[in-house]
Amino acid sequence: MSFAIAGMTVMAAATDLIVVFIGLEVMSISVYVLAGAWRTQPRSNEAAMKYFLLGAFATGFLLYGIALIYGATGSFRLDQIAAAIPGARAHRMLMAGVALLIIAFGFKVAAVPFHMWTPDVYEGAPTTVTALMAVAVKAAGFAAFVRIFLHGFAGLQADWSMLLGSSPPSR
Repeated sequence: MSFAIAGMTVMAAATDLIVVFIGLEVMSISVYVLAGAWRTQPRSNEAAMKYFLLGAFATGFLLYGIALIYGATGSFRLDQIAAAIPGARAHRMLMAGVALLIIAFGFKVAAVPFHMWTPDVYEGAPTTVTALMAVAVKAAGFAAFVRIFLHGFAGLQADWSMLLGSSPPSR
């Protein structure tokens, strides 16, 4: 549990996309192990395996999104990404990277429509681990999401309508 909390702290305080990834993985691997703590019960094993597979899937989205953002801006640091956004060479690549980050964080915090794994994992994990996953993991993921999108992608405010499919608010 200490490693999970350390990963959450690193992820929430990160100012670099690579550090966010490292914190996320330290947290995730620890919680995968905790979800399967009841080794003799099949539903605990199923919960751990399901959480691991979907977590690995989300990690793929996150890494691919980070790679596209690096390709468009030339940096992993949030302040340098924010400075590079107005002159981004490959704007579509940047928006695709942002979309993949939204998908990855959606899986990690179990946001709709990426939440289908949560009932099975919560049912199979021990109660204390379920509480950790339901509160602390979501809080850390949301903290990292807010830090990335408020500090790193603040310059994309005019382009959110393209990403979200709605018209920008009138002024």
